[in-house]
Amino acid sequence: MVSKTVVCLGNKGGVGKSTVLSSVAYAVRKETHWRVVYVDVTSDGTGTGLLAPGCRVQYGTYAFLAGADEVQYCTMEDGAYVDTVPPGPMPSGAQLKGSRLKELVDMLRGQYNLIFVDLPGADEAHSEVIRTAIQIADIYFLVAEPATVHLLWRLKDMLPQGKPIFAVLNKYLDGSPGKNEIQRIGTTKYGTFAYVIPLEGPVYNAVLEGKTPARLTRTKFVEIIDEIAAKLQYLIADIR
Repeated sequence: MVSKTVVCLGNKGGVGKSTVLSSVAYAVRKETHWRVVYVDVTSDGTGTGLLAPGCRVQYGTYAFLAGADEVQYCTMEDGAYVDTVPPGPMPSGAQLKGSRLKELVDMLRGQYNLIFVDLPGADEAHSEVIRTAIQIADIYFLVAEPATVHLLWRLKDMLPQGKPIFAVLNKYLDGSPGKNEIQRIGTTKYGTFAYVIPLEGPVYNAVLEGKTPARLTRTKFVEIIDEIAAKLQYLIADIR
């Protein structure tokens, strides 16, 4: 089984990172026979809420990274049919270990074609996990909005060279900065994977209502997400 790990990074919360990544996971699952899993390492669990509404587990990602012996999944029939590992409750006094993330991803590689790992913005509690995720990733997603796109340069400098980067400028309004920067950030030896997603009311409202915005029709958001998912499928054939 071909299995690749996609890690999503952003220096700041609230830029739509989880919305973009969960929507790409949904789009890939919708268009292929691939098995897809979404590993949520964020404290708010936005991606989990969009892919698997109502998903609640005792032993989620945080428990496993803190040393629990098991991890629980959700696959919601009224969701996106993407298997989801929600963050779950943070154990009291827990220290999240990067080695446990590697162990989890290694375990999932035997079961899934694509493993999406959604990480929080940089902070001390998650720093070891973020460093490990960067090392084990096959593909990176970097997401920012116009006001924070300059912060992605720092992230790109942290990444090992020779791996593909999908750079996404989200919540874009005409006249905002960032288009040129996102093109350069998304350029590697594999080509340029740079995308500008406009701020759209229906997408914003769907997220507030806990609905998967990739299910919307006739929005620029869906058009771009489908394009990203298609490019991701072709790219995986090149990096086997």
